[in-house]
Amino acid sequence: MSTGTAVKEIPGATPELFPMSSRVISLNELPKRGFSPAPEVEHNGAAAPQTTTPAESEPKPPQSTGHRSRKPLLIGLPILLVVATTVGFWLHYAAQFVETDNAFIEADVHPVSSRVAGNIQSVLVEDNQKVKAGEPVAQLDPRDYEMKLQSARTALEQAAAQIPQAEAALAQAQATSAQTEAQVNASAAQLEKFRLDFERAQKLRNLSGKAISDQDFDATKAAYVAAQASHASTQAARQAGEAGVKTAEANLAVAKAGQHHAQAAVSDAELQLSYTIVRAPAAGTVGKRTLQVGQQIQPGQALLAVVSPDHWLVANFKENQLATMKAGQPVEIKIDAIKGQRFEGRVESFAPGTGAKFSLLPPDNATGNFTKIVQRVPVKIIFDHNANTEANQDRIAPGLSAIATVKVK
Repeated sequence: MSTGTAVKEIPGATPELFPMSSRVISLNELPKRGFSPAPEVEHNGAAAPQTTTPAESEPKPPQSTGHRSRKPLLIGLPILLVVATTVGFWLHYAAQFVETDNAFIEADVHPVSSRVAGNIQSVLVEDNQKVKAGEPVAQLDPRDYEMKLQSARTALEQAAAQIPQAEAALAQAQATSAQTEAQVNASAAQLEKFRLDFERAQKLRNLSGKAISDQDFDATKAAYVAAQASHASTQAARQAGEAGVKTAEANLAVAKAGQHHAQAAVSDAELQLSYTIVRAPAAGTVGKRTLQVGQQIQPGQALLAVVSPDHWLVANFKENQLATMKAGQPVEIKIDAIKGQRFEGRVESFAPGTGAKFSLLPPDNATGNFTKIVQRVPVKIIFDHNANTEANQDRIAPGLSAIATVKVK
């Protein structure tokens, strides 16, 4: 260019922006005109590091946020009020109610077993069937026990037939004893007569002149001795008759005892025969039925179970929850298996020990290192008999989990 003014070439600028007649523009004026300076190029072709001006490096002053700082306060205040209300309500609730979810439904479960051995002939109930107390649930083959009963009845008839014989023998012995008693009395009278005759003969012989001959005296004496022997014989016969009466009485007693024994055997055979019909020990619902037709069972073998319809709740409360609890307090019961239903009950009694004390292996805190563990005490809660309980009677089963809430105030 042949101009009077020297123009310095600016990298990145087009010729149209800088006419020939313009003055020289320094690099410091480019940013004011809207141009950014091109990066400086080193001699080896790499870009030179850019430098920032002090104005650009200074932080901008913060803007005023007075209206924004009030928003967290306005939002946090309602939350704080809600939390305080919730905590207050919970403290008020905790002061009036004691609750635990460590609770289970309990009921009497009556095991049914046979009292005699035998073969199952028929099963008379099904699973989950309701039965009454004494209702037959199974029938055993009764033929063996019927034979035993017949044999016992035959033995009873034989024992009963021996009683008249013993009674007849007793009557005969008594008659014989009476006869010997009469003979004793007769011999006693004869003995007294011969004694008197002998005494008179002695007096006559002692008189002077011998008023009685020796022959008559000897005859009187011999008759007296014979009377004594006869009397002794009748007395022995009387004793034998009395012994015979006692023997006959003993035989009669034995016959009667035999009859009683035979009667007891008959009663036992009848009882054993009645055991061939297995009956429900109580009213309830049949469960856990294991017997089948044709099964050979033994006495005491579990066949099924009858669950009683009377239920109660065992709630295991912590020991620090029992301070305000007492018998008779109302309880609200919620059963996990029955959603949306609430049952009413009341505290009946407290267990005499903790659950750990009645466990199979109770802990011994006197040995080793001691770590205090909060114990739980079983509390028996009975259901109130109302319409809700009766309507859900079939759904309340032993073993179900529940939540018990006791109103202590």
